[in-house]
Amino acid sequence: MRVWLFVFLVLSASASVTAENPWHWVKASNNTKGWTVSEGNAEVTIQGEKFSAKLFWNDSDTKVQIALNGTLKNGRITVKEAIQNSDYTGSTYHGTLEKKKWEEFSGTIGAESITLSDGWGMIGITRNITGSR
Repeated sequence: MRVWLFVFLVLSASASVTAENPWHWVKASNNTKGWTVSEGNAEVTIQGEKFSAKLFWNDSDTKVQIALNGTLKNGRITVKEAIQNSDYTGSTYHGTLEKKKWEEFSGTIGAESITLSDGWGMIGITRNITGSR
């Protein structure tokens, strides 16, 4: 439970308000020495039931660190992770896409949040909703 709270707080802190409503991501990985946390900007594409996301390195909006490809059905996501420039084959993650709306607050009227887990680690992707989206 504390880990999910941590992921939520990081996602909330990392989301910025701009006209483009950019996506931001965080990944918490469990390893033999504890937890490793990575974050950065993301590009999410949803076409019908096809879901894909490019998770960029924190210092770049063009260099992909992790690619996620899979399906989105009835708010449920299943994706295969591909870590770029690595011989690690990645994991299969499962999770949800949620959208929440609220009265205008600090330039936003809501947010979209993707939460994924492979049973060992977690990936969170979020963006603010501005305007009448």
